[in-house]
Amino acid sequence: MGEEDRVELLKSRLGELELIGLTGSTTKVTEAPLILLEGMETKVREEDIVLIVNRSSSDYILAVCRSGMGVNENLRVGGYSPGIAYVRSKGQAPSTAKESYHFTLSFIGLLTGQGVKTNNIIVAPGSQVYLFKRERMELNPLMFLRPRECVSGGYLANSEGNWPIPFDLNFIPYHIGVFGATGSGKSRLARHLLIPVLKEAGYGVLVFDWEGVDYSPFFEKEVISICNFKMDAPTAVEFILRNADNFGYKEEKNPISEAIIGLVSKREEDGTWWDTVSKHVKDGKELREKLREEALNVLRERKGWEEYGNFWELKFDSGLNKISGENWELLYRSSKGIRVEEFKFPESGQLIVIDMSEVSSELKLSFFSELCGRLISVMRERGVKLNLALIIDEAPQYCPSEPRGLQNKTTEQLKDLCALGRKRNLCVVLLSQGMAGEIGINAAVRRNLNTLFIGQIHPLDIEEAGKRLMPYGVRAEELLFLEPGKFYLTGKMNPSPTPLLISFKID
Repeated sequence: MGEEDRVELLKSRLGELELIGLTGSTTKVTEAPLILLEGMETKVREEDIVLIVNRSSSDYILAVCRSGMGVNENLRVGGYSPGIAYVRSKGQAPSTAKESYHFTLSFIGLLTGQGVKTNNIIVAPGSQVYLFKRERMELNPLMFLRPRECVSGGYLANSEGNWPIPFDLNFIPYHIGVFGATGSGKSRLARHLLIPVLKEAGYGVLVFDWEGVDYSPFFEKEVISICNFKMDAPTAVEFILRNADNFGYKEEKNPISEAIIGLVSKREEDGTWWDTVSKHVKDGKELREKLREEALNVLRERKGWEEYGNFWELKFDSGLNKISGENWELLYRSSKGIRVEEFKFPESGQLIVIDMSEVSSELKLSFFSELCGRLISVMRERGVKLNLALIIDEAPQYCPSEPRGLQNKTTEQLKDLCALGRKRNLCVVLLSQGMAGEIGINAAVRRNLNTLFIGQIHPLDIEEAGKRLMPYGVRAEELLFLEPGKFYLTGKMNPSPTPLLISFKID
């Protein structure tokens, strides 16, 4: 159905909508007050979508109900009045003759034969306002917002699940942010809305599951453990030294660490010692013994062995004993794993979840950095289109507000991925408990996120969330009490210029 046909359909069926009130004074080109008819205060809710018929031009305008308020002049506080005296003496409400209920209508746009356009005419006070009936799927107000290239997912929160949201496909590579406090439903939003939408849009989806609990148990057939990837030699050395508590030395450089670095990095016919060791051992226990034997051989060739050899060997064995059997098995699995440069990214419509739970934060970041480096190199090749989405949970672990150590590198790489991705069909999705500050993500990365899902927020985020939503009549304080599973959608993929409160069905 074309745009003109949709508008004509609405005009012909206007009688099926419910008259709920009139616009009051003072009206603007972007918003107007709504005075509800008597009794409608129990039927109309915040975030309902309504239709305004402009009395002066007969134009049709879609709008969202925001900032609901009830007023009774007899109950105005802050001074003496007969109404207040009546309440105090009788303990009953006075007359409702001076009572009214109001909303502020945030305009979505003007309905035209060419789609929804920005309204530039002042809406006349006294214009009629109609409510779309939530149970009527065929009169879905969101059908007037459908972009030419779109995919639907989730639904308008107040629509009883009947009005799916049309997401603009063209803006998927402009990157997505999902923000909400613990328990707000971020991971569920990713699982039940974003992943299906991205797959339907033709993207392969790669999920980084930091703790291994939010995605891996739900997509068991698509899960790859981070331990199935081969560590590079420097990372393997760092893993051994850290778990062995640097073999009791305070200095990074010491005879034992230098011996291990020399051994693991030693060049052989088929690569380094680390590249080929898995051919000579069958489990973590054998890997430990081979490492011990050959590292001791390296130590024996060092100057000072005759004088300090027994001491070095004692500290070496003590450090090796600090590495658990589980970590030796993890190291063995990694020695047999696939190289990052050999990993095949998911193709269109495919999903891969990387379970990162078995290793330390440093190893997670090291692996992520290596994978980012490969992606950046691929995208710098001329004409490459990836059609790939990265879903990065616990985003502050990768790009915190004030990055330190390896986080400096991953933060810069995420900025590069976002910058290059817009023209290479790469979508970066970041999930975070906070937007800014101590609980949020780096400001330079956050500026690249052009579609936002904002759920129940932490009090520390009131200011940042307010910047995004208050211009449209959404009070930031309301986000503190938003129900889990409900999110305000704002930004490029939203077909509406004003944020929409959406939710999603759980399979």
